[in-house]
Amino acid sequence: MKTIFNEPELFVEFLRDYIPVDMLKDVKPGDIEDITERFLPLFQDSKDSDTVKRVNLKGDTPLFVIAILEYESQVNYRASFKMLQYISLVLHEYEKEVNKENPNASSAKGFKYPPVLPIVFYDGAGEWTAERNFIDKTELSGVFEKYIPKFEYELVDLNKYNERDIASFGNTLSLIMIIDKIKTADGMSIMKNLPEGYFEQLGQNIPPHLHKLLADVITVFLTRINVPGDEIDKVTKHIYESIPVNRRK
Repeated sequence: MKTIFNEPELFVEFLRDYIPVDMLKDVKPGDIEDITERFLPLFQDSKDSDTVKRVNLKGDTPLFVIAILEYESQVNYRASFKMLQYISLVLHEYEKEVNKENPNASSAKGFKYPPVLPIVFYDGAGEWTAERNFIDKTELSGVFEKYIPKFEYELVDLNKYNERDIASFGNTLSLIMIIDKIKTADGMSIMKNLPEGYFEQLGQNIPPHLHKLLADVITVFLTRINVPGDEIDKVTKHIYESIPVNRRK
């Protein structure tokens, strides 16, 4: 999934489709800068599961997006604390950047830190039961409430979406998410229940440079549930034959 989020177009689709912030509907792929490598050395367990993006919004204020990807794993009960660590590091890095351009700028009364959007994406089989607000992970929070950092990460739980909900987005990421929902070989029936016209809509929205990535992702997702290689080839062939050639960009 991290490979998918490394594609700016797919990350933009993720923000538009799954995060309920209207401002993000206008974000373009060119507004996305991946800065993950600045932070991952500090988290030895995160090299394959986390991503940090700088999103250049309209105006001078950037948005930082931290996405922890919990795929095919147990619930991470450290998620809120890990987010607190990330947020502190991201803001510290931003402060250093600002002060490098304008010494002591962050000490000025009018200086403000940029927003940070924390996201947990979960596609595991069980229910996500971890606390979403850091204060709920802190002992004696009722006594020391005013002194405890309060923030809530946005949980995108793939279990909460059925295939028709996802298909309604009609973009490249929607097909990836639908394939991701297939947890067993019996679940291949999901592909037969997609809305009429879905693949035709995909033909209008999938850019050519994402075709190979899409095929690779389908192969990886179906291989992990032990679908035989010849069956994977059939599924991939069916998908691409269902997308009208004259509609592909």
